[in-house]
Amino acid sequence: MDPGLETRQQTELEKVKARIRALAAKTTDRGCSEAEALIAAQKVGELLEVYGLTMSEVELREELCIQRETVLTGPRTQALGGIFMAIIRMTETRGWMNGRYGYVLFGLEPDVLMGVYLLHLVAGAVDHEEAVFRASEAYRRSRRTPQQRLRSFRYGFAERVAARMDELAAHRRQAAAAAQANSTGTALVLVKEQRLAEAFRGLGIRLRSRTTTRRVADGAAYRHGMEAGGRVGLERPVGQGGGTRALPRR
Repeated sequence: MDPGLETRQQTELEKVKARIRALAAKTTDRGCSEAEALIAAQKVGELLEVYGLTMSEVELREELCIQRETVLTGPRTQALGGIFMAIIRMTETRGWMNGRYGYVLFGLEPDVLMGVYLLHLVAGAVDHEEAVFRASEAYRRSRRTPQQRLRSFRYGFAERVAARMDELAAHRRQAAAAAQANSTGTALVLVKEQRLAEAFRGLGIRLRSRTTTRRVADGAAYRHGMEAGGRVGLERPVGQGGGTRALPRR
């Protein structure tokens, strides 16, 4: 490769990364409105596609691990609680809750920023879809209490979104397995795993899993929630190729 061209590409990549960091800093806990934070998060997602498709092994070795907390409150946390682990699996990060409303992600910077983007995306989606459900005939026909209807809807929404994220994560694992025949691809996977494991050990944090019991009181509302979860657009670059694959809406 022409050294001048390589230098220009590196300079452009650094500009993209700087832009991503600046946008990611626009969060509600830093004084931005939710609308501003969502717009910034959406732009982060767009820029991450550019970054993800140009990442090389050298860049991965130099990439920093960061920790980012996203605070999201309100009834939508009933849905987010069921989706957070799927976001962790999809982005290949470490994650934990800080209190009831703090969602903490740790990992390579692009992966963490994608996780933050997905948290904002899903939070906005559940708010929108729940408002649509509240105005529907199905909501009015239900004999359950409003609380039971909405909780069941959120559970259905969370289950469908989490399942779709796990589908995308499975696509990425398949791409990684296919790369085993390619020494460069294999090195990238191993470097990333080692980099994250070493950095996380340095935090001195021991994660504990916990289970929660979810009771669906309104089956119809739950099914409407699953349908709504199938409408959320979830996109992320997959594999080492020159294109992106979007998880189909269904």
